[in-house]
Amino acid sequence: MSKLFTKTLMLCLLFFACTQAMSQTSISGSVKDSNTQESLLGVNILVKGKVLGTISGTDGTFSLNVESAPPLTLIFSMVGYASQEIEINDSQVNGLEVTLEENAILGQEVVVSASRVEESIMQSPVSIEKMDILAIRDAPTATFYDALANFKGVDMSAQSLTFKSVNTRGFSANGNTRMVQLIDGIDNQAPGLNFSVGNIVGISDLDLESVELLPGAASALYGPNALNGILLMNSKSPFEYQGLSASAKLGVTHADGRDHDASLYKDFSIRYAKAFNNKFAFKVNASFLNAQDYMGVDYRDRSNPALERQENDYATNRAANMAYDGVNVYGNAGFNLGTQVADRAIAAGSAPGASASDIATASQLSAVRTLIPNDVFTPRGFTEASFVDNTTESLKFNAALHYRINDEIEAFVQGNWGSGSTVYTANDRFVLDGFKIWTAKAEVKGSNFYVRGYKTQEDAGDSYAANTLATILNLRDGYYSNYLGAFVGARTSSNPATAEQAHAAARAYANSQQSLPGTTAFNNLVSDIRSEAIDGLSAGAKFLDKSSMMHFEGMYNFSKQIEAFDLIVGANYRRYSLNSEKTLFLLDENGDEVGWAEYGAYAQASKALADDKLKVTASLRYDKNENFAGQFSPRLSAVFSPTLNHNFRASFQRGFRNPTAQDQFIDLDVVVRRLVGSNQIGINKYHMESNPVYLRQDVDAAIAANNVDNLKPYDFEEFKTEKISTWEVGYKGQLFDRLFIDSYYYYSSYTDFIAEILLVQSTPSGSIPDAGPGDKMAFITPGGLTQEYGFDVNATGNVTSHGWAVGGDYSLGQGWHLGGNISFNKLLSEKELVDQGFRAAYNTPEYKTNLNISNRNVIKNLGFSAALKWQDAYKWESAFSQIAGNVVPSFTTVDAQISYKLSSMKSMVKIGGSNIFNKRYTTSFGNPSLGSLYYISITFDEFLN
Repeated sequence: MSKLFTKTLMLCLLFFACTQAMSQTSISGSVKDSNTQESLLGVNILVKGKVLGTISGTDGTFSLNVESAPPLTLIFSMVGYASQEIEINDSQVNGLEVTLEENAILGQEVVVSASRVEESIMQSPVSIEKMDILAIRDAPTATFYDALANFKGVDMSAQSLTFKSVNTRGFSANGNTRMVQLIDGIDNQAPGLNFSVGNIVGISDLDLESVELLPGAASALYGPNALNGILLMNSKSPFEYQGLSASAKLGVTHADGRDHDASLYKDFSIRYAKAFNNKFAFKVNASFLNAQDYMGVDYRDRSNPALERQENDYATNRAANMAYDGVNVYGNAGFNLGTQVADRAIAAGSAPGASASDIATASQLSAVRTLIPNDVFTPRGFTEASFVDNTTESLKFNAALHYRINDEIEAFVQGNWGSGSTVYTANDRFVLDGFKIWTAKAEVKGSNFYVRGYKTQEDAGDSYAANTLATILNLRDGYYSNYLGAFVGARTSSNPATAEQAHAAARAYANSQQSLPGTTAFNNLVSDIRSEAIDGLSAGAKFLDKSSMMHFEGMYNFSKQIEAFDLIVGANYRRYSLNSEKTLFLLDENGDEVGWAEYGAYAQASKALADDKLKVTASLRYDKNENFAGQFSPRLSAVFSPTLNHNFRASFQRGFRNPTAQDQFIDLDVVVRRLVGSNQIGINKYHMESNPVYLRQDVDAAIAANNVDNLKPYDFEEFKTEKISTWEVGYKGQLFDRLFIDSYYYYSSYTDFIAEILLVQSTPSGSIPDAGPGDKMAFITPGGLTQEYGFDVNATGNVTSHGWAVGGDYSLGQGWHLGGNISFNKLLSEKELVDQGFRAAYNTPEYKTNLNISNRNVIKNLGFSAALKWQDAYKWESAFSQIAGNVVPSFTTVDAQISYKLSSMKSMVKIGGSNIFNKRYTTSFGNPSLGSLYYISITFDEFLN
């Protein structure tokens, strides 16, 4: 029986092999530049409608075997050249000669992200920006990610050299949860944060094929959280981009020596890819970046940020200001000397941090309590530069294995691992030290479908909160007890001092006893605090997070089965699992951190009408998160093209975002208040209904009036997803074969807008209520104990905004290109948000503009590009500032580079700089002061033309 089975199997395999051999088509030839007649290497040669293809070799030649019989169509394409299609009608074609012309016509790119199918960027139904390989290579900025700021309408908040948050159309944030980033279809977010950590653990420039950015809502095709836009980064296929490539970049930061000595910037990358018989291919990537980062050096007093910036004199220039709290000075949390220090010390039986050597005992304090005023004071804090290591690093590895099952189907697995150190601004300045993310993906795709699944795992490493650490350090170091003891001593001496004199003496004594950066005592305290998990002043400052995410999705294009119209359908499933070792998030009834799932499905149909001059597209998506009601996200668009060079578009679409993990489940004391997730678990844990909470602004009004009779408890309502409806019109066109124009106007209306409110609670026993309701009289009673919470809720009514942008690219001839754009964004509902007690936090300049000029061949092999960016001053509001009306000044930057191609070495040398005139600027309140970066790089590419 076994022999019969073996023979039958061998006969079947032989018959299959013979059938394949009989139907096989063999093609070989060469590809040249139509103008210079030079051989073109690395040209992509694809069989139309299949996944099969190859590339031209170093001498421009190629060969390809196809299992299908003719007729076939080959597509020859290369960035910078016009694509060409050639029909093959014979099963054996040798010596095929193909010439490609340089593509001098603008606006001819093909994009995929707008409709999830290939289409001309000219006929995209929505706004879209694209950066191809040549634009990535010729960008004047140090990295492609920095160059995203040159797209029209894009805001970029820079918290460090390697952590920059991209945003469009307002409500910008340092950790942007309204924008989605995908790398090869993988969501680049950190699962516990729900936003992308810049590109610190993302993709390297060397492996990047293209970038596509869609401003505005994109939920109809991409699901939750693509509310303000989506950024898609696509890596190079090992079939289409083979060989060895490597890059070395050296530069200098802090060239002005203002905040740090001039220091070396290092960025190294290597990539290798190889294909075997057009069936199996692999690639590996590695990159490493190291530099001394820019730092937060804003020493203005938070209580009066309009004051001129105080440079390094914060320690001496604050003598008359007992409550000085510098923006980038940490550890100077304010305490009321009488009610929060003396009274609590008396109640506890000893002074804060007391030991046998402390001056002030509880009995001493009780005796002289009337001499201690209820004044707020802050200890001497520590500047960011004095104790935060500003070394930023990024280490990334990537590998992929690809196998073409047949001409129609390709399967591959991919792994990405990244680790980095950087700083970002949220409620605190968080120092990400050894932060890691890894992803593993498996995918099967054809010319009309794909199925993929991946897992993302996060590890916060040794990350910590800078302000929390410094505040705890001052507590453990005895600053408050030293201060209070010296104050009491001055007031009760044989020659009693006034309160002002006592404050001066107390501060001088406490400062003299304080452990300072660089000392052994300071370093030991920092080490101890960094080793303990963060949770208010009674714990440490370490940020633990090992959350993960699983994701599965698929799509099918029915264009081959349905002729009347084009139809695609897709679906996805995702599951989050929170894991902070029970330090950051609320726990369920079993004492475990939570997890949740969400799923969605969509369909899109499109139809060309009126002799292909009108294309109408309709999409509908449904998503369900197990914690929230299901959401429908429709999109309807129309593109009218009276001629190939003029395209008018109009669209309506809805989008939404689910509340993030932190919106729902955070449970964290950040010194100034406790952040509590807007889930019933949090409401119950802190007894917010049995011991009522009140809006901060209502409590402030009651304190001002010295009357609590009108205080009304906060009424909790259902927490919902945030939605947006956007109407947009636009035009893309080409004039005189030289000028490409792209413009749009949009109007957006948000409902159930998510924003943070501050709630206050009187606490009957300690700072955390756990026994019965408090007395709201505590709000107006000196020494009354209260607790403040940061809590996310939905705003009522509609929140509206609108804006427009115009971009243009002009071909000046002889390879010169001039481009530019201007954009406008405005929040129309700021007053409505403020009246409800929210920070508007629109955080977007009304006007910003970019200008650029470039030529890839000024003379033979010599290229040049430069970009100027200007943006208007604007108001920045966030949890970090806690002050309304902080203004980020306007700024102008210029980036430039020149490059020279060493053809004989298959290399390119590039000299350039970001912010070349070194005009310092900041992008948001509390972020670092950014200077210049000058660099020189050399890139080797085995297939460099």
